[in-house]
Amino acid sequence: MKSYFTLNILLALIFFTSVNAQVDTLKSNLLVITLTDQTEYVGRIESSEPKFLNVITRENQKVKIPKDQIKDVVGYEDSDFARRERAALKMKNVMKDTIVRPNYTDASLSRLIIFPTARPMKPGQGYIQLNELFFPFAAIGIGSFLTLGGGISIMPTLQKQLFYLSPKITPLPLENLDLAAGVFYMSLTDFSKIGFKDGVGIAYTMTTLGDKNKNISIGLGWGFSGEYFSEKPIMILGGDIKIGRNLKLIAETWTPFGTNFILGMAGFRVIGKHITGDVAAIRPLGKHMSGGSFLPWFSLTYNFGYE
Repeated sequence: MKSYFTLNILLALIFFTSVNAQVDTLKSNLLVITLTDQTEYVGRIESSEPKFLNVITRENQKVKIPKDQIKDVVGYEDSDFARRERAALKMKNVMKDTIVRPNYTDASLSRLIIFPTARPMKPGQGYIQLNELFFPFAAIGIGSFLTLGGGISIMPTLQKQLFYLSPKITPLPLENLDLAAGVFYMSLTDFSKIGFKDGVGIAYTMTTLGDKNKNISIGLGWGFSGEYFSEKPIMILGGDIKIGRNLKLIAETWTPFGTNFILGMAGFRVIGKHITGDVAAIRPLGKHMSGGSFLPWFSLTYNFGYE
């Protein structure tokens, strides 16, 4: 029994000597201290007592560790603890790099830059739009095939504002094909007399082909003033294509039959969860209109009723 007790003392002295030697060697380095219950401390040795090590952890906390509970002391860079941390950090960076950014669906499929497409809006879906700062417009889907929209200009200091109304029906709404007909009407309203002047507008038919990421619209419109309708129609041609996760290229042209005149528009649509923004340039085109100036077009739309 006495020899067994003496052997334990010798082993304990050897262990403590080994620990103290390691502490002295690695005193200025970051250590991983593993206890017999698998608890791990990462820190630096502040001081050594006969039965305790005083450790300052990476979190700047002071810990008194009983030496008889120490299983292993190694440098941080060579430890399994460091390898696990590096593996976890690598995985975190991989997950960060692979996070999918939102890919929103264009909620403004019912319109080109200015002119409507044949796409309907579902009941309760709609939008509120501000064009060129002074021309607000709002529209909402009613029933399964009717879209009703309109607005009034907010030009400052003017008594006469521009009132506009745009109903549209889509009797044939299919998955990738829509046929529609509608009217865009506008008139000056005189607030001093609370009345409307004779208005003008365009009655149109429209066909839209394609899906939510790329589509084309073509239609014919007949201008009118009072009871007078133009004999020759205007051809409306436009479309859009998604060129980025939340970016579309969009274009539109108006071509009156029997003339060399074309009104061309092209720009971009930025798509958000509920808000879309259009930035475009409008320019008249034709044989005698080279070198014409561009008219900038800005539109901001809040869409509601969409998931």
